[in-house]
Amino acid sequence: MSKPTLVLAALATAVSALGLLVACRSSPAIKDQGIKGELIIFNAGSLTAPLADLLREFVRRHPRVSPQAESSGSLDAVRKITELGKSCDLLAVADGELLPSLIVPQYADWYAIFARNQMVLMYTPNSKGAGEINGQNWFEVILRPGVQSGYSDPDADPAGYRTLLHWQLAENYYQKPGLYHQLKSRVPLKNIRPKSMELLALLESGELDYVYGYRSVAEQKKLPFINFPSEIDLSDIGKANYYETASVHVAGKKPSERLKVNGMPILYGLTILKSAPHGNLAELFVEFLISPDGQTIMKRNYVMAISPPLASPIEKLPGHLKAKLAPIEGEPMEKALKKP
Repeated sequence: MSKPTLVLAALATAVSALGLLVACRSSPAIKDQGIKGELIIFNAGSLTAPLADLLREFVRRHPRVSPQAESSGSLDAVRKITELGKSCDLLAVADGELLPSLIVPQYADWYAIFARNQMVLMYTPNSKGAGEINGQNWFEVILRPGVQSGYSDPDADPAGYRTLLHWQLAENYYQKPGLYHQLKSRVPLKNIRPKSMELLALLESGELDYVYGYRSVAEQKKLPFINFPSEIDLSDIGKANYYETASVHVAGKKPSERLKVNGMPILYGLTILKSAPHGNLAELFVEFLISPDGQTIMKRNYVMAISPPLASPIEKLPGHLKAKLAPIEGEPMEKALKKP
């Protein structure tokens, strides 16, 4: 099988069985049982809004919990642990493959894939070309003189390297040799920021006309956006093999090291660290996140939740979570991040 085939096959099965699982697994409301303490979370910037809503409701149910959520690009979140020696209770990233590649098994025993997303092009009504841009001519508008576009740093944020993968796929899809390099050359360094969320202020102020990012963020911010064909938006599980034909390199653990990232559908992942100061509290929060109430909050924030989430290795999960997550059959997802 190809690299992402096993997890994607399991995901397709899980999605198709959603109705039965919801009917059979009703989750009682979580009540305060004397739970208290800090809950430290390192999270992807694109999870900021749904996580804030989830934590607000979680604290309402457990008033003595004090959450501390620290958002950043997902690669930066991982490096806080692997390079800076920091610890958190819960790590939630926009690229689930970062977890088996860089976190499990050294820093955590298991990981779970819990949400999906898709790449879009965000803009405002005042953006140059806003009245004519669409899913077929977007690159022509972007390449016009005076049009300013931006994306996040590929070495810090998955949305950044996914932008580069998207451009590679677009060059092939539209049969436009050189399109990748044309698009990349039109983005000056000042328009590349550590995380995609930082670009939104530049977009709304008019400094940027277009920003590459995730559909969930565009919908949360009520921004108009361009839907790309599924062949290039990294959303379609059935096109995983095609996405894999694109690849880029990002910074590794050492200054001289580069890691290869292959294209694959956008899947979000989470884990609880072995060193988690409040691991039991993190388990309770994950249980809430995957509950029907948690899924409702995710949906309200336009997150395409995977229900039930897929976990590996399933035998390493805490007992009460093991019954609520589905296993990734066979070996864990093969690495999309690897040395060239």
